[in-house]
Amino acid sequence: MRLITCLLLFLVSAAAPAQSSAADADTPLRRVEAALFAVRDEQQAVYQQFQMIQALQQIELQSPAPAYVPQGQMPNYDDMTRARQEQQDRLRSYTYELQQLFARHRDLAGEAAQLLDQVRILSQQGTK
Repeated sequence: MRLITCLLLFLVSAAAPAQSSAADADTPLRRVEAALFAVRDEQQAVYQQFQMIQALQQIELQSPAPAYVPQGQMPNYDDMTRARQEQQDRLRSYTYELQQLFARHRDLAGEAAQLLDQVRILSQQGTK
C-alpha cells in the first residue's frame, strides 16, 4: 500500500516538471501551480484507493466467512472459526486502511487550499 503511494508520488513529481517549459518554471506562480496540480493528482489517487478498499470491504461484509468443505462432509468447527477470524482480521485491516486514506485525503485538501490561496495572492500581485 505504501509502495503504491510512493510510486504514485514519484510519477507525479517526475511528470510535473515535464509539463512546463524552463521559462515558466522560474516564476513563483508556475511553481505553486505545479505543486497544486501535484497535490490534486495525489488527492485523486488517494480517493481511488479509498474507493477500491471500500469495495473490498463491502464484498467481505456481504459474503459469509469462507471455509473449504469437501462435498458431502460436515464443516470442521476449527476451520470455520479460523475462517471467521481471518475475515474479521481482513475487515479490521480494511477499516484501518480506510481511516488512513481518509486522513491523507483530508490533509491533501488542506495543502491544496493553502496552495490555491498562494496562487490567488501571486495572481493578484502579477496583475498589479
